Amino acid sequence: MYTKDSRYGYPEIDDENDTTRINIASSSGLQIQESFRDAHVEDNRLAWLLLVTSFFILIWTVIPVVTDMGYITPWFPGDSLWRLFDPVITLPLSLFVMTRADVMNTGGPLSERSVAWLLWSIGAGIYVQGHGIHLAAAMFKHPVQSFNLAHPELVAQYPVLEEIYSNMRDLWEHVIAHYMYAGGAMVMSWVQLFVYRNQVHGPLSRGTTIVWCIGSVVYGLLIAGVAIEFPSGLIVGLIYCIVIGLVAVCMMLFNKMNLPKGGIFTAGRRMVIQFYLGSCVVAFIIIIAWIGKYGLLNRKAAGIA
Repeated sequence: MYTKDSRYGYPEIDDENDTTRINIASSSGLQIQESFRDAHVEDNRLAWLLLVTSFFILIWTVIPVVTDMGYITPWFPGDSLWRLFDPVITLPLSLFVMTRADVMNTGGPLSERSVAWLLWSIGAGIYVQGHGIHLAAAMFKHPVQSFNLAHPELVAQYPVLEEIYSNMRDLWEHVIAHYMYAGGAMVMSWVQLFVYRNQVHGPLSRGTTIVWCIGSVVYGLLIAGVAIEFPSGLIVGLIYCIVIGLVAVCMMLFNKMNLPKGGIFTAGRRMVIQFYLGSCVVAFIIIIAWIGKYGLLNRKAAGIA
């Protein structure tokens, strides 16, 4: 071991200790680099999760509406079978988005995580119940419809037959079920806004930014499509876009997380909040364009098959 003599103005430095300090510093640098790489990978995974979740919800919602899937049996339409798999695919994807939030894994008090999971579970339950009611009403209305078409004289004699059919289709399928599973999906998205409110991401790579932007646009198309399809959905959609958009803006402006203007104009530094803000902007533009052309008529009322 060699030690410099303090008589010549050199501090005594133990080479072995000095080497240890250098190794610790190098190790810390590697840990920082590894942490940065991990954050980059996690942001990329989250961007893909947001895109894939939005895409599958859109596909499972739109395809049965715009395509004729025929009938598996005279009373069992193909679109009912298609919708049967919706929650099995979309709910786990929404769950994965929740698990990517830091607060759900390493941060935040236990009570915060418990409340978040409770609210998300309630939203998921409403979503599944609404989906089940919609599926049941859509399936069970067909035997009544077939009977009514085959026996118009009985329908004229017993108007309750048409009332039964209308109750299934117009009330439970088109109003209650639609708004239940849409409301459940909204609750789950609100909980995601809540758990990501204190999380800062990025800077995102160009590829991750593109995936994230596409996902936001797809989710905006979903919101607009639901608004155009549902009874009174255009008004509800406009209100929803304005309210949630303002909530997202306020979440960033009043909780800036040391970012200029809370990161509103950054490319994904407030990734999930900006995702929902962007989707509301896209949906708002589409809904306004639809109203400009068709007024407040939904898709069927506007005569679009």
